[in-house]
Amino acid sequence: MRANGKRVYALDSWTVEKKARGWYISCTYSSAHRFGPYRSEASACLMIARQLRRELARRDNHHMEPR
Repeated sequence: MRANGKRVYALDSWTVEKKARGWYISCTYSSAHRFGPYRSEASACLMIARQLRRELARRDNHHMEPR
């Protein structure tokens, strides 16, 4: 695939939950990985953004490798 070719990715869904100790996040369809507690909803959302960026970089890196 060419490096400048168009690529579209469907990224993971995340669930955010407020509990007594703070905000918790987890992948919507996987209860195995849960992160938290975070002090604010903003911190939880930033962590989701970081996780999505990692996923995108991992998946896009596959297309950038020479064949």
